[in-house]
Amino acid sequence: MFADKITSISPSTRYQGSKRRILPWIYENIKHLEFDTVLDGFGGTASVSYLFKLMGKRVTFNDVLLSNYQTAVALIENNRITLYKGDISYLLHKNGFDYPDFIHETFKDIYYTDNENKWLDIVIHNTYMLSEKYGGNILRKKQALSFHALFQACLSKRPYNLFHRKNLYMRLANTQRSFGNKKTWDTPFSELFIKFCDELSNKIISNKRRNIAKCENILEMNKKRYDLVYLDPPYIRSNQPAPIDYYSLYHFLEGIMDYCNWKGKIDHTKKNKPLINKNNSFWDKTSVENNFDRIFNKFKDSLIVFSYGEPGYPSIEIIKDLLYQYKKKVEIERKEYTYKLNHSRKNGDKLYEVLIIAQ
Repeated sequence: MFADKITSISPSTRYQGSKRRILPWIYENIKHLEFDTVLDGFGGTASVSYLFKLMGKRVTFNDVLLSNYQTAVALIENNRITLYKGDISYLLHKNGFDYPDFIHETFKDIYYTDNENKWLDIVIHNTYMLSEKYGGNILRKKQALSFHALFQACLSKRPYNLFHRKNLYMRLANTQRSFGNKKTWDTPFSELFIKFCDELSNKIISNKRRNIAKCENILEMNKKRYDLVYLDPPYIRSNQPAPIDYYSLYHFLEGIMDYCNWKGKIDHTKKNKPLINKNNSFWDKTSVENNFDRIFNKFKDSLIVFSYGEPGYPSIEIIKDLLYQYKKKVEIERKEYTYKLNHSRKNGDKLYEVLIIAQ
Protein backbone atom coordinates (compact mmCIF):
# COMPACT_ATOMS: atom_id res chain seq x y z
CA MET A 1 0.00 0.00 0.00
CA PHE A 2 1.11 3.56 -0.74
CA ALA A 3 0.54 4.69 2.87
CA ASP A 4 2.93 2.04 4.20
CA LYS A 5 5.75 3.30 1.98
CA ILE A 6 5.40 7.05 2.49
CA THR A 7 7.84 7.43 5.37
CA SER A 8 10.59 5.39 3.70
CA ILE A 9 10.10 7.21 0.40
CA SER A 10 10.32 10.67 1.96
CA PRO A 11 13.67 12.40 2.60
CA SER A 12 15.04 12.09 6.13
CA THR A 13 15.14 15.15 8.35
CA ARG A 14 16.33 16.04 11.85
CA TYR A 15 14.12 19.08 12.09
CA GLN A 16 12.12 19.55 15.29
CA GLY A 17 8.38 19.28 14.70
CA SER A 18 8.74 17.41 11.41
CA LYS A 19 5.65 15.46 10.33
CA ARG A 20 7.68 12.81 8.49
CA ARG A 21 6.93 9.99 10.92
CA ILE A 22 3.16 10.56 10.76
CA LEU A 23 2.82 11.13 7.03
CA PRO A 24 0.91 7.82 6.60
CA TRP A 25 -1.66 8.98 9.18
CA ILE A 26 -2.02 12.36 7.50
CA TYR A 27 -2.43 10.67 4.12
CA GLU A 28 -5.14 8.31 5.39
CA ASN A 29 -7.13 11.29 6.68
CA ILE A 30 -6.89 13.46 3.54
CA LYS A 31 -6.86 10.96 0.68
CA HIS A 32 -10.65 11.15 0.30
CA LEU A 33 -10.63 14.94 -0.17
CA GLU A 34 -11.04 16.27 -3.69
CA PHE A 35 -8.30 18.77 -4.50
CA ASP A 36 -5.65 19.43 -7.11
CA THR A 37 -3.82 22.61 -6.06
CA VAL A 38 -2.50 22.88 -2.51
CA LEU A 39 -0.72 25.46 -0.36
CA ASP A 40 1.48 24.22 2.49
CA GLY A 41 1.45 27.48 4.45
CA PHE A 42 3.98 26.67 7.20
CA GLY A 43 6.05 24.22 5.21
CA GLY A 44 9.05 23.57 7.49
CA THR A 45 11.38 21.09 5.84
CA ALA A 46 8.70 20.14 3.30
CA SER A 47 7.74 16.65 4.49
CA VAL A 48 4.02 17.27 3.94
CA SER A 49 4.66 19.15 0.69
CA TYR A 50 6.63 16.12 -0.47
CA LEU A 51 3.63 13.92 0.37
CA PHE A 52 1.39 16.19 -1.73
CA LYS A 53 3.93 15.98 -4.55
CA LEU A 54 3.88 12.18 -4.33
CA MET A 55 0.09 12.37 -4.57
CA GLY A 56 0.40 14.22 -7.89
CA LYS A 57 -0.90 17.56 -6.61
CA ARG A 58 0.29 20.97 -7.78
CA VAL A 59 2.12 22.16 -4.67
CA THR A 60 2.93 25.64 -3.39
CA PHE A 61 5.27 25.50 -0.41
CA ASN A 62 5.69 28.47 1.92
CA ASP A 63 7.82 29.11 4.99
CA VAL A 64 9.35 32.25 6.51
CA LEU A 65 12.78 30.68 7.06
CA LEU A 66 15.23 31.01 4.17
CA SER A 67 16.84 27.67 5.04
CA ASN A 68 13.51 25.84 4.75
CA TYR A 69 12.82 27.65 1.50
CA GLN A 70 16.07 26.20 0.09
CA THR A 71 14.95 22.71 1.04
CA ALA A 72 11.67 23.29 -0.81
CA VAL A 73 13.46 24.54 -3.91
CA ALA A 74 15.58 21.35 -3.82
CA LEU A 75 12.74 18.90 -3.19
CA ILE A 76 9.43 20.48 -4.22
CA GLU A 77 10.17 22.88 -7.10
CA ASN A 78 12.92 20.69 -8.46
CA ASN A 79 11.80 17.82 -10.68
CA ARG A 80 15.04 16.66 -12.25
CA ILE A 81 18.22 18.59 -11.31
CA THR A 82 20.79 16.69 -9.21
CA LEU A 83 24.36 17.26 -8.06
CA TYR A 84 26.82 15.40 -10.27
CA LYS A 85 29.95 13.77 -8.82
CA GLY A 86 31.92 16.63 -10.35
CA ASP A 87 29.68 19.14 -8.54
CA ILE A 88 30.23 17.41 -5.21
CA SER A 89 33.99 17.32 -5.77
CA TYR A 90 33.92 21.04 -6.60
CA LEU A 91 31.96 21.77 -3.42
CA LEU A 92 34.30 19.79 -1.16
CA HIS A 93 37.68 21.05 -2.35
CA LYS A 94 39.54 24.32 -2.50
CA ASN A 95 39.21 25.76 -5.99
CA GLY A 96 41.67 28.63 -5.93
CA PHE A 97 39.33 31.20 -4.39
CA ASP A 98 40.26 33.62 -1.65
CA TYR A 99 38.20 31.84 0.99
CA PRO A 100 36.54 33.73 3.86
CA ASP A 101 36.99 32.57 7.46
CA PHE A 102 33.93 34.10 9.09
CA ILE A 103 32.60 30.96 10.81
CA HIS A 104 36.09 29.89 11.90
CA GLU A 105 36.75 33.29 13.47
CA THR A 106 33.29 33.91 14.92
CA PHE A 107 32.01 30.58 16.27
CA LYS A 108 35.09 29.10 17.92
CA ASP A 109 34.21 26.42 20.51
CA ILE A 110 30.48 27.06 20.16
CA TYR A 111 29.03 24.50 17.72
CA TYR A 112 31.89 22.82 15.84
CA THR A 113 35.63 22.27 16.06
CA ASP A 114 38.11 24.65 14.43
CA ASN A 115 38.68 22.33 11.48
CA GLU A 116 34.95 21.84 11.01
CA ASN A 117 34.40 25.60 11.05
CA LYS A 118 37.07 26.03 8.37
CA TRP A 119 35.40 23.31 6.31
CA LEU A 120 32.05 25.07 6.56
CA ASP A 121 33.52 28.36 5.34
CA ILE A 122 34.95 26.59 2.29
CA VAL A 123 31.83 24.61 1.33
CA ILE A 124 29.49 27.57 1.81
CA HIS A 125 31.70 29.73 -0.41
CA ASN A 126 31.91 26.97 -3.01
CA THR A 127 28.12 26.65 -2.99
CA TYR A 128 27.73 30.32 -3.79
CA MET A 129 30.50 30.00 -6.39
CA LEU A 130 28.62 27.34 -8.31
CA SER A 131 27.79 30.44 -10.33
CA GLU A 132 31.16 29.86 -12.03
CA LYS A 133 29.73 26.64 -13.50
CA TYR A 134 26.00 27.27 -13.87
CA GLY A 135 23.43 30.01 -14.29
CA GLY A 136 19.71 30.69 -14.06
CA ASN A 137 17.32 28.07 -12.77
CA ILE A 138 19.89 25.27 -12.86
CA LEU A 139 22.21 27.28 -10.60
CA ARG A 140 19.36 28.06 -8.20
CA LYS A 141 18.46 24.40 -7.82
CA LYS A 142 22.04 23.13 -7.63
CA GLN A 143 22.72 25.62 -4.83
CA ALA A 144 19.54 24.57 -3.03
CA LEU A 145 20.58 20.92 -3.20
CA SER A 146 23.99 21.77 -1.77
CA PHE A 147 22.50 23.88 1.02
CA HIS A 148 19.98 21.17 1.94
CA ALA A 149 22.70 18.51 2.20
CA LEU A 150 24.83 20.93 4.21
CA PHE A 151 21.96 21.71 6.61
CA GLN A 152 21.35 18.02 7.25
CA ALA A 153 25.06 17.46 7.88
CA CYS A 154 25.16 20.42 10.27
CA LEU A 155 22.17 19.14 12.23
CA SER A 156 23.61 15.62 12.40
CA LYS A 157 26.68 16.86 14.27
CA ARG A 158 24.73 18.92 16.82
CA PRO A 159 23.54 17.67 20.22
CA TYR A 160 19.73 17.74 20.04
CA ASN A 161 20.09 18.75 16.34
CA LEU A 162 19.74 22.40 17.42
CA PHE A 163 21.67 25.64 17.79
CA HIS A 164 19.93 26.82 20.95
CA ARG A 165 23.03 26.90 23.14
CA LYS A 166 26.82 26.79 23.19
CA ASN A 167 27.43 23.11 23.87
CA LEU A 168 30.25 21.74 21.72
CA TYR A 169 31.64 20.25 24.94
CA MET A 170 28.80 17.71 24.96
CA ARG A 171 30.13 16.24 21.72
CA LEU A 172 33.75 16.20 22.81
CA ALA A 173 33.45 14.98 26.42
CA ASN A 174 34.60 11.39 26.85
CA THR A 175 31.65 10.25 28.94
CA GLN A 176 28.71 7.90 28.64
CA ARG A 177 25.54 9.55 27.32
CA SER A 178 21.91 8.53 27.18
CA PHE A 179 21.27 10.63 24.07
CA GLY A 180 22.87 11.57 20.79
CA ASN A 181 24.96 9.54 18.38
CA LYS A 182 28.67 9.88 19.01
CA LYS A 183 29.52 7.90 15.88
CA THR A 184 27.67 10.48 13.75
CA TRP A 185 29.13 13.38 15.74
CA ASP A 186 32.62 12.05 15.01
CA THR A 187 31.96 11.39 11.33
CA PRO A 188 33.77 13.96 9.14
CA PHE A 189 31.56 16.66 7.67
CA SER A 190 32.58 15.64 4.16
CA GLU A 191 31.28 12.08 4.65
CA LEU A 192 27.97 13.32 5.99
CA PHE A 193 27.64 15.82 3.16
CA ILE A 194 28.24 13.12 0.54
CA LYS A 195 25.74 10.85 2.31
CA PHE A 196 22.99 13.45 2.12
CA CYS A 197 23.85 14.34 -1.48
CA ASP A 198 23.50 10.66 -2.36
CA GLU A 199 20.16 10.46 -0.55
CA LEU A 200 18.92 13.54 -2.38
CA SER A 201 19.78 12.07 -5.76
CA ASN A 202 17.24 9.31 -5.02
CA LYS A 203 14.55 11.68 -3.72
CA ILE A 204 14.29 14.09 -6.64
CA ILE A 205 11.00 13.21 -8.27
CA SER A 206 8.80 14.69 -10.96
CA ASN A 207 5.05 14.67 -10.60
CA LYS A 208 4.80 16.45 -13.96
CA ARG A 209 3.44 19.57 -12.26
CA ARG A 210 4.83 23.08 -11.86
CA ASN A 211 5.39 23.20 -8.11
CA ILE A 212 6.46 26.43 -6.39
CA ALA A 213 8.47 27.39 -3.28
CA LYS A 214 7.82 30.67 -1.49
CA CYS A 215 9.44 32.39 1.50
CA GLU A 216 6.80 34.76 2.87
CA ASN A 217 4.80 35.63 5.96
CA ILE A 218 1.51 33.86 5.34
CA LEU A 219 -0.40 36.84 6.72
CA GLU A 220 1.10 39.02 3.99
CA MET A 221 0.79 36.60 1.08
CA ASN A 222 -1.35 37.73 -1.82
CA LYS A 223 -4.72 36.04 -1.72
CA LYS A 224 -4.89 33.22 -4.25
CA ARG A 225 -7.31 30.37 -4.77
CA TYR A 226 -6.05 26.94 -3.75
CA ASP A 227 -8.22 23.84 -3.63
CA LEU A 228 -6.71 22.93 -0.26
CA VAL A 229 -4.65 24.87 2.28
CA TYR A 230 -2.62 22.85 4.80
CA LEU A 231 -1.60 24.75 7.94
CA ASP A 232 0.93 23.52 10.49
CA PRO A 233 1.80 26.57 12.62
CA PRO A 234 4.16 26.34 15.62
CA TYR A 235 2.18 25.12 18.60
CA ILE A 236 1.68 27.07 21.79
CA ARG A 237 1.43 24.67 24.72
CA SER A 238 -1.09 25.62 27.37
CA ASN A 239 1.58 26.33 30.00
CA GLN A 240 3.82 28.41 27.71
CA PRO A 241 3.60 32.09 26.68
CA ALA A 242 4.72 31.40 23.10
CA PRO A 243 5.49 28.46 20.81
CA ILE A 244 8.87 27.06 19.88
CA ASP A 245 10.86 29.77 18.15
CA TYR A 246 12.28 28.02 15.10
CA TYR A 247 14.22 31.13 14.09
CA SER A 248 16.23 30.90 17.33
CA LEU A 249 16.68 27.13 17.14
CA TYR A 250 17.98 27.21 13.54
CA HIS A 251 19.57 30.67 13.38
CA PHE A 252 22.91 29.17 12.26
CA LEU A 253 21.30 27.79 9.10
CA GLU A 254 19.64 31.16 8.50
CA GLY A 255 23.05 32.79 8.85
CA ILE A 256 24.46 30.50 6.18
CA MET A 257 21.75 31.76 3.85
CA ASP A 258 22.86 35.36 4.40
CA TYR A 259 26.56 34.64 4.76
CA CYS A 260 27.85 37.99 3.49
CA ASN A 261 25.67 39.96 5.93
CA TRP A 262 25.82 37.50 8.83
CA LYS A 263 28.39 39.48 10.82
CA GLY A 264 26.13 42.48 11.28
CA LYS A 265 23.12 40.46 12.44
CA ILE A 266 24.58 38.59 15.42
CA ASP A 267 23.42 39.08 19.00
CA HIS A 268 26.79 39.21 20.78
CA THR A 269 25.16 39.42 24.22
CA LYS A 270 24.50 35.67 24.08
CA LYS A 271 27.14 32.95 24.32
CA ASN A 272 25.84 31.01 21.33
CA LYS A 273 25.85 34.14 19.10
CA PRO A 274 22.42 33.76 17.51
CA LEU A 275 20.98 36.13 14.97
CA ILE A 276 19.16 39.08 16.45
CA ASN A 277 15.63 37.78 16.73
CA LYS A 278 13.02 39.42 14.56
CA ASN A 279 9.90 40.60 16.31
CA ASN A 280 7.24 38.10 15.37
CA SER A 281 4.03 39.21 17.06
CA PHE A 282 2.10 36.48 15.26
CA TRP A 283 3.27 33.98 17.84
CA ASP A 284 2.10 34.99 21.28
CA LYS A 285 -1.08 34.44 23.22
CA THR A 286 -2.32 37.98 22.70
CA SER A 287 -2.50 37.79 18.92
CA VAL A 288 -2.60 34.17 17.82
CA GLU A 289 -6.41 33.81 17.74
CA ASN A 290 -6.80 36.94 15.66
CA ASN A 291 -4.14 35.79 13.23
CA PHE A 292 -5.67 32.35 12.87
CA ASP A 293 -8.94 34.08 12.05
CA ARG A 294 -7.21 36.25 9.44
CA ILE A 295 -5.75 33.17 7.78
CA PHE A 296 -9.06 31.28 7.82
CA ASN A 297 -10.78 34.28 6.31
CA LYS A 298 -8.12 34.64 3.62
CA PHE A 299 -8.51 31.00 2.56
CA LYS A 300 -12.21 30.58 3.27
CA ASP A 301 -12.84 29.44 -0.31
CA SER A 302 -10.40 26.51 0.09
CA LEU A 303 -10.54 23.25 1.97
CA ILE A 304 -8.56 23.87 5.17
CA VAL A 305 -6.57 21.14 6.89
CA PHE A 306 -5.15 22.41 10.16
CA SER A 307 -2.46 20.41 11.97
CA TYR A 308 -2.28 21.06 15.67
CA GLY A 309 -0.99 19.80 19.02
CA GLU A 310 -3.25 19.02 21.96
CA PRO A 311 -3.29 20.30 24.66
CA GLY A 312 -2.47 23.70 23.20
CA TYR A 313 -3.47 27.31 23.04
CA PRO A 314 -5.92 28.24 21.69
CA SER A 315 -7.93 25.10 22.36
CA ILE A 316 -9.33 22.84 19.68
CA GLU A 317 -12.81 24.11 20.52
CA ILE A 318 -11.79 27.73 19.93
CA ILE A 319 -10.21 26.83 16.59
CA LYS A 320 -13.35 24.93 15.60
CA ASP A 321 -15.47 27.97 16.43
CA LEU A 322 -13.22 30.19 14.33
CA LEU A 323 -13.48 27.78 11.40
CA TYR A 324 -17.26 27.51 11.69
CA GLN A 325 -17.47 31.20 10.85
CA TYR A 326 -16.33 30.28 7.33
CA LYS A 327 -17.02 26.56 6.96
CA LYS A 328 -20.11 24.36 7.23
CA LYS A 329 -18.34 21.16 8.27
CA VAL A 330 -15.40 20.71 10.65
CA GLU A 331 -14.04 17.24 11.45
CA ILE A 332 -11.43 16.32 14.08
CA GLU A 333 -8.96 13.43 13.94
CA ARG A 334 -6.55 12.67 16.83
CA LYS A 335 -3.45 10.55 17.23
CA GLU A 336 -1.44 10.13 20.42
CA TYR A 337 2.01 11.34 19.48
CA THR A 338 5.11 12.77 21.14
CA TYR A 339 7.88 14.43 19.20
CA LYS A 340 11.49 13.59 19.89
CA LEU A 341 13.01 15.97 22.47
CA ASN A 342 9.54 16.94 23.62
CA HIS A 343 9.65 17.10 27.39
CA SER A 344 6.20 18.60 27.87
CA ARG A 345 4.63 15.38 29.10
CA LYS A 346 4.19 15.49 32.89
CA ASN A 347 2.31 13.28 35.32
CA GLY A 348 1.45 10.86 32.54
CA ASP A 349 -0.43 13.48 30.52
CA LYS A 350 -0.94 12.44 26.91
CA LEU A 351 -0.06 14.62 23.93
CA TYR A 352 -1.98 14.35 20.68
CA GLU A 353 -1.44 15.31 17.09
CA VAL A 354 -4.71 16.66 15.74
CA LEU A 355 -5.98 17.19 12.20
CA ILE A 356 -8.86 19.63 11.86
CA ILE A 357 -10.48 19.27 8.43
CA ALA A 358 -12.79 22.12 7.46
CA GLN A 359 -15.00 22.01 4.37
